[in-house]
Formats: sequence, structure tokens, C-alpha cells
Amino acid sequence: MRAKFFLTLILMLALTACGPMFGSMMLKSNGVKDFKVVTGQLSDLKPGSKVLVIAPFTITAESFYICRGEDATMFVDEFNKSGLFMADYHMADQFGDNTALIKRLKGESPMQIQTELGLAEAPDYLVTGTIMKRETVAAPTKGVLMRATYRLEFTNLSNSKKTILEINAQELFQDTIPAVVKDLVKRMTGR
Repeated sequence: MRAKFFLTLILMLALTACGPMFGSMMLKSNGVKDFKVVTGQLSDLKPGSKVLVIAPFTITAESFYICRGEDATMFVDEFNKSGLFMADYHMADQFGDNTALIKRLKGESPMQIQTELGLAEAPDYLVTGTIMKRETVAAPTKGVLMRATYRLEFTNLSNSKKTILEINAQELFQDTIPAVVKDLVKRMTGR
């Protein structure tokens, strides 16, 4: 009788310990997995510049929204927290196609954009984004692990030069965009 009890107890302890161990192992491979400059040069982006992020980002067949506009606003928050850029955002048509608006804004001067959208300052760059791919999986006892690929397009409003970045990262959901921005800060400023 005691042997059955101890065997059951050991089996229960072994089974309950697997979740935390498995979850911890899943987190070991977190971070930015791939960083590509698709168009332009990373050095074309100047730290401290004013950027206007257009929300929501577009999606592909391999991605989905958690909440429309959330990714864009999280990038704005992280740009501002890190000091990399002074960022603001404009929530365009939440459920429609923003292509026409983005095309029009790229053709306007920073002052026109400031006036039209009621911004505190004129932006130096217009930032649009695409969530290229997104996968989520539960990491036992840790949270939701997300692997996402973002394509960020920075358009310099003074000369129309584009810098397009593709960044793939895997982190806990709430830490994915902070990890992307932290990596971008490191690449741009060395800190």
C-alpha cells in the first residue's frame, strides 16, 4: 500500500515538473533570429529623428492580427522608451485598405502631414509595416511564445529614400517588439 502511494507520488511529481522544464527550454532560444536590410542602408536612419508610424500594419496569408493597430503602437512605445526615435502614430482606416493614404502621405511634405494629421511635430520619416509571419505557441508555466517577422519601411520625407528592414524574432508575446527595438538600437547606436 505504501509502495503504491510513493510510486503514485513520484509519478505525479515527475509529471508536474515536466511543464516548467519544457517551458524553460522553449525560452532558451529567444531573441532576434534574423535581421535584414532589404532596401537602403541602416545608416540612412538617424537616431533621434521624428517618425510617424501608420497603424494598423498590413498582414500576409501567414500572419494575423492580435488586435489591429497594436503592433504599430507597441513599436511607437518602444521607439520612445528607448530614445531611438521620437515616435507618433496615426490610426488610419482600421478595417480598410490604407494603401491610398500611405501613398498620398509619402508625396506630402512633413509640414503638410503635421497640419493634416494634427501632429505636435513634423515627422522626418513615415513608417509603415507588414507582419510577414506570426506563430504563437503556449510555453508551459511561462506564457505565450510568439515568433514573428516584421517588415518595417522607413520613408525619408525630405528625399523619399526608403530603408526597408525585415526582422524575425521569437520571444514571449509581450517581449517580442521590445526585443526587436532593443536589437535595432544596438545595431544603430552600438549601445
